[in-house]
Amino acid sequence: MDSKGKRGPRPPSPPAAAAPALASEEKLAVAAAPATAAKAREDEAADFAREVYEAFAQSQEVLTRGFEALGLEIVGLARSGIDRAARTASEVLAVKTLSDAIEVNAGFARDSFDTLLEGSTRLSELGIKFAREATQPFFAQWQRDWAKAFAAGF
Repeated sequence: MDSKGKRGPRPPSPPAAAAPALASEEKLAVAAAPATAAKAREDEAADFAREVYEAFAQSQEVLTRGFEALGLEIVGLARSGIDRAARTASEVLAVKTLSDAIEVNAGFARDSFDTLLEGSTRLSELGIKFAREATQPFFAQWQRDWAKAFAAGF
């Protein structure tokens, strides 16, 4: 019994230095968990940003090609219009009667209208084609992100 007589011998207490060491390790583990989660979120955000940038770059490349093709088509339409106008001017110089002048003018109007319809149809088709191709990288990115979100349980 000890000096007071009521209690038995005391168990030895752990060394004073060991208790703070355990507490500091536990604190580090608890502090490291949010830091690790934050690092994972940072990496995920960086991956997302990189993927979005790549989609944007692909889209820009398609738009560049699209605008180039549209520009070439417009130039081609302008050239054919100039050629048609030059041929019509030659025909007008060869006109001898009023009925011939009306016929040349009507032919020019008909050809111009047909060219306008064909050209606008072709420009519309090109515009739709390149708009579809330019948005494809974004839709693919969006689909991957939704698949990740559903897989993660959001």
